[in-house]
Amino acid sequence: MSASRPLARRLAPCALVLSASSCAPSTGSTFDRSYAAASRAESAGRLADAVDAFDRAATTATRRGDVDQARWSAIDDLEREGRLPEAVARLDAMAADPASARQAQAAYRAAAMRIAHDDAGRGWQDLAQVPLRFPSSGVAHVAVRRLVAHADEQGARAGLDELASLQHDLEKTELVELVAFLSAEHLETLDDDQAARDAYAHIAERWPYPGGAFFDAALWRASLLDEKLGRVPAAIDDLQRMVAVRETTSLMGSYERRHYVPAMLRMGALYRDKLGDHVRARETFHRLYKDFEHSTMRDDALWLEAALWKEDGDAKTACDRLGTLVHEFPDSRYVPCAAAQCSGLKTNPDAGAPNTCHAYLQRAGWEPRTP
Repeated sequence: MSASRPLARRLAPCALVLSASSCAPSTGSTFDRSYAAASRAESAGRLADAVDAFDRAATTATRRGDVDQARWSAIDDLEREGRLPEAVARLDAMAADPASARQAQAAYRAAAMRIAHDDAGRGWQDLAQVPLRFPSSGVAHVAVRRLVAHADEQGARAGLDELASLQHDLEKTELVELVAFLSAEHLETLDDDQAARDAYAHIAERWPYPGGAFFDAALWRASLLDEKLGRVPAAIDDLQRMVAVRETTSLMGSYERRHYVPAMLRMGALYRDKLGDHVRARETFHRLYKDFEHSTMRDDALWLEAALWKEDGDAKTACDRLGTLVHEFPDSRYVPCAAAQCSGLKTNPDAGAPNTCHAYLQRAGWEPRTP
């Protein structure tokens, strides 16, 4: 073990604590000397001595964060040494201590340790208490997913039943949103498409942007199910609702969520392929190019838009769009394809674009599609 690891481990929890001052290591104190001795023993593989030294450090610490860290480090070494009953007992004590910032983590870890080491019945019972006791903790989200995955071992229906029980218990906590989304996923897995679609739509309605953690994901999934159910206009409406709340910024970076650009591309494809509405398809692809300034798909949008202009008999506008593509994205994979389609387009051979137009790009934009 590296000699620097104990110090790194001691500092890591700082990211989880609100007060930075409570995380800063004290210097020159009795605690520091004890902690350093524990770290040396740990690095030398003398884990029993390290546990004793970490215990001494905990008793001399003047700040609560240092107490928790020393105790947590001792538990680490007890587990490494195979002294699991002692490690679990200490975790139970920490989980029962309301003054500890690691109370929720300790409860989860004790349950997980029991599950992994021949006390699974008690462990699953304890794990079920974590989201009830600590609904605002990150480990509560992990506990919910693990409880559902455990139920899923008996089938998706068993997982859905577990989620129904969790929803009843967690209805007044922030975890209910996660439970609702997992329930919708299970309905989809069970091929109850209409119920799943309605569940996703309900999530977007109850927890809208910007607070809803699953707002865009729920609308994306609802859209896929609407399309599967043959309701293409409704599928487009789901996507429109998602991107309608999009925010922009003039500063570095963006507020883009991961489904926004795929939603624009899919809307364009639905207009084009399912509804035969080339006007709206072109408008959608052009909006992606124009409005999503941070997207890497803007050249794709111009290529797809230009293909529709050409297919509809307007070669001039098609080449205008490709001229924009070549000018603004000189290293795009579409550059040689654009030059092959429109005579007179000047390309920069030093810009890094491919030398040839790949056949799969031609198929994606320029060959006539069959209904």
